[in-house]
Amino acid sequence: MSIKMATWLNGNGAQPEQVPYSQRRMAGSGLFGGADRTQNWFHFPITTPVIVEDKRLQLTRVFVHYRLRYCNLRDLHVYDGRFRVTDFPVAIAPQVHAINGQLLPPADHAPDDFIEGTTMFTLASPTEIKQGLGISVHASFNSEIIDGSGVPNLRHLGSVEFYSAGADWT
Repeated sequence: MSIKMATWLNGNGAQPEQVPYSQRRMAGSGLFGGADRTQNWFHFPITTPVIVEDKRLQLTRVFVHYRLRYCNLRDLHVYDGRFRVTDFPVAIAPQVHAINGQLLPPADHAPDDFIEGTTMFTLASPTEIKQGLGISVHASFNSEIIDGSGVPNLRHLGSVEFYSAGADWT
């Protein structure tokens, strides 16, 4: 099955569901902070092709590229307008740790790698999107489970930086 089109949105287009602790939108990404032990949803309205060369396209795969600090992504939902098409659990991704005040980059993958279940999510079967594609990602800010400092009960503000979100169409 060949890809007919791909549509993408820069990460600075992410829309938080609740007002985040902090946010910064830059040319190449959107950075959102979360107070420890809080959660938030982030929504991406993706450009939705309807008809290309007299044929309706079908969604096959979605993507979200990001970097995390004291945060985990838990779920990814795919919407057709107001209807949820499917949802995916998100595998625990490599973290950006702060050890002794110094940030260390994730070891296992770059933020723009295509990894099934982490940054890339393939639908069980191609699906026609009729009312507009939306991708929603559930973030959980919790430094207790990922703090690498070794100091018990040390709490941190978390962040998620979104670089892009997109979709493949057949």
